[in-house]
Amino acid sequence: MSFKKKFALILGTITALGTFGMANVTSEPAMATSTKPVTIYLTRHGETTANVMMRVQGWSNFPLTKNGVKVADDLGRGLKNTKFKAAYTGDLTRQTVTAQEVLKYSGNKHVSVNQNKDLREGGYGSFEGDSIAADNNKIAGVYGYKTGDEFMQKTGKDYWNQLQDAYHKLDTQNSQETKLVKADRAESAKEVQQRMTTELNHIAKTTSKDGGGNVLVVSSGMSINEYLSTMSKKYEGKPLKNAAVTKLVYKNGKLQVSGPIGTLSYVDKGAKASK
Repeated sequence: MSFKKKFALILGTITALGTFGMANVTSEPAMATSTKPVTIYLTRHGETTANVMMRVQGWSNFPLTKNGVKVADDLGRGLKNTKFKAAYTGDLTRQTVTAQEVLKYSGNKHVSVNQNKDLREGGYGSFEGDSIAADNNKIAGVYGYKTGDEFMQKTGKDYWNQLQDAYHKLDTQNSQETKLVKADRAESAKEVQQRMTTELNHIAKTTSKDGGGNVLVVSSGMSINEYLSTMSKKYEGKPLKNAAVTKLVYKNGKLQVSGPIGTLSYVDKGAKASK
């Protein structure tokens, strides 16, 4: 065999082997990302001094009352034997202390609390600390209603979003005549919804990739209501009582409400166990 024929034969063999090797590499299936189900216990904080005094508290840092601590403890007892993978709250004392009490009495003292301002209550800007009763008619007037009661009755499940937007509109107009900068003024409902949705989805995805499990999330009544109004047909706009729980299940890349919205069943169970 001539040198040219030998060379052509060797070159052809190398090319064939290379093609075979590349075919093996490209045909190998990609590794699928493993995700596990997550259950979020989305919880309103315990009673605060502002709740008792009927004050607008938003981003303001009012503490839990004695009764507020007790209801958080009862919630913890009602969740006994529920193993939490993680816990998250807003950056407000009432939210963090509620979570700490729940973890303590549910047998999850080893779980640390992660704070994130995106889980805080809706911000009310210049109206922070006001008497709710004193502001009611002013807020209702934004939509042409005479009283706060009429406003609530006529708007139904849209009440909380419209309430947030009323604060936002009045504060944008500087109706309180304050010198607050834009960043400290009242949020709109859309702003609250977006930050709550982004953070809750992040928590769900992160926990899912870490093996799934249960997560305690403590936020506030208005922000939870505004969030739920965007993602559940079960939502009716009813006020959430202190320490009320709404379970969210993350599966197949989506968060959904599981069970009743704002249930006190865990609190009631814990209260009975403490007697």
